[in-house]
Amino acid sequence: MDYTDDMTGLPIAEAQVDKFQFSVDGLDFIMDTDTDIANEIRELLSRAAANASIQYYKPKVEEPKARRKPTNPDRSRLLKKIRFWANENGKTVKASGRIPEDVVVAYRTANPGVDMTPYDKSL
Repeated sequence: MDYTDDMTGLPIAEAQVDKFQFSVDGLDFIMDTDTDIANEIRELLSRAAANASIQYYKPKVEEPKARRKPTNPDRSRLLKKIRFWANENGKTVKASGRIPEDVVVAYRTANPGVDMTPYDKSL
């Protein structure tokens, strides 16, 4: 079998092949190289490792996704009504997000017969 040294690109005799394994920045590598070159690399790495701290492998675990609160359809309809009313009455309200409390108070005052229970329960 013919081998090529991954470091030099030169042919290597089968008896001189060293399948050298190493990891850098969490990536694992393997290369075919001459035994003498592999030993040089090992020597260099052992000097570096003598002054380094050991970091044991920990597989990355994905953080669980945050669960959204189930939506209350009655609350959603009421919020749409409040937004529509506010925009029709010259009050600036964003299409999503929290409705300013002064807008909700003004809506209550202008619409005394509307059931505000879905809004009040969420507070």
